[in-house]
Amino acid sequence: MTAPFRKDDQVTIERRTVARDPKFNTPIPGAGGWEIVADHIWANVQDQLPSRGESIENGLVTALTRTRLRVEIDHRITTAMRVTLHGRGDRVMQIVAGPAELDDRRHMEFMLEGYKNG
Repeated sequence: MTAPFRKDDQVTIERRTVARDPKFNTPIPGAGGWEIVADHIWANVQDQLPSRGESIENGLVTALTRTRLRVEIDHRITTAMRVTLHGRGDRVMQIVAGPAELDDRRHMEFMLEGYKNG
């Protein structure tokens, strides 16, 4: 059984909408917005250690933040979505891995990635 964890942050999960050409009904590249899949749900959010969040590529320091997100199982959530972390100043992050079902069969885990502010 998985050790219990606190659901002490609220998150909103969104998916990209596709704008379509009205005449031919084909997708329009770059158009569309985001629609809410799950609004202000309780979750456990834990950042990865900062020593692993920075890398140097061609002399340019990139500061990516990786975060673990645990939520109750919702099979609508996929890696094509993004998450807004409300407890962290409305920071927007992309889902990059998951879902992984936890041992209790009631929760799942995703990895998020976003750029460090500042």
